[in-house]
Amino acid sequence: MARVDLDGNVIKPMTICMIGARRFIGSHLCEKLMSETTHTVLVIDVYNDKIKHLLEPDSLPWNEHIQFHRLNIKNDSRLEGLIKCSDLVICFCW
Repeated sequence: MARVDLDGNVIKPMTICMIGARRFIGSHLCEKLMSETTHTVLVIDVYNDKIKHLLEPDSLPWNEHIQFHRLNIKNDSRLEGLIKCSDLVICFCW
C-alpha cells in the first residue's frame, strides 16, 4: 500500500541526507524511515556504531535505501555534493 499525504496524494520516495545519525534521535529516526518508508537515506557521521544493524547484513529489505558516508563535516568537501543531491536535509549535530 502506497503512503499518502493528508490530501490523499501519493508520497513519492525522497532522498534524505541525515547528518549526525548516530545520536539518539537520529538513529531512531533512521530505523523508522528504513522500516516504514521507501525513502533513501544518506547517513553522514564519523561513526556508525548505533546504526550498524541497519547497514549489515546486505540481505536486509532496505539495503538499497541506505548509504553510510563516513565524513567529518568540519572539513570534508564531499558534504556539499551529498546535500545537493538530497530532497531533505536533517541535521542532528551541535
